[in-house]
Amino acid sequence: MRLILEFLKPHWRLCAVTMALSLLDAGGALLIPTLVSDLINGATGGAIGFDGLLRTGVWMVVVATVSGIAAIAGGWVCAVLTARVGRDLREAVYRKSLTLSVSDFRAFGVSSFTTRTTSDVSNIRFALLNFFQLVVPVPVAFAFALALAFGKDWVLGALLAAVLAVICALSVPIVRQAAGIFRLLQKQLDRIATVLLENITGVRVVRAFDKSAHEEARMEATFEDYRATGVQTVRLFAFMDGYLFSAINLFILAVLAVSGFRIEAGRFAPGD
Repeated sequence: MRLILEFLKPHWRLCAVTMALSLLDAGGALLIPTLVSDLINGATGGAIGFDGLLRTGVWMVVVATVSGIAAIAGGWVCAVLTARVGRDLREAVYRKSLTLSVSDFRAFGVSSFTTRTTSDVSNIRFALLNFFQLVVPVPVAFAFALALAFGKDWVLGALLAAVLAVICALSVPIVRQAAGIFRLLQKQLDRIATVLLENITGVRVVRAFDKSAHEEARMEATFEDYRATGVQTVRLFAFMDGYLFSAINLFILAVLAVSGFRIEAGRFAPGD
């Protein structure tokens, strides 16, 4: 992570703009339901007239427009940022390769350098893209959602906090396990590149000694190992998605159950 920060420092302005736009998008997405709540409460309770409803609707349009523009602009700025970081990473790997001796270069292998400058850099770019667009807004959305929930009713706020705590507690072990699997995938990807390079450069030797069947079996075994590990990763995240959606749906049921009794008791309005 420290190395990635070193490559992000020259582009700190783009980082700041990307984070600001992501936070603006997240804030708008959370503010619209609050305006809808005020609209419903005002309409059902008769507290505001048509002008008030129209004013709230205009604010909803403004917030949605600003949030949409922030999302589009944030995606574009983030794409520019990650592209520049990827360019710097490839340039750094290439410059470092020029300083290595022949023995060092052979120790790493051509396939490893190819993977480092292509697949690895692309993975880092996508990771940065997801970080700025998905991870950065989470703390703000978390704090804003809790504040709004506790502002409406402390029971609903406590329910939301409990569900978030359960989700985080269940997600940490899966993420740790996935990190080890991804490291294994990286090694297997290097192995695939090595086997392919050996078959391409040594095709004459393979044919001369009639080792085509052996090399095909070796390639199939390499691909099968990578496939099995990839399927394991997909199953792991499929399980995580399953319990995440289950927890969210159970939370919605709990909110509806608690809200019904509290609306009947007059604790808060239907829009809340």
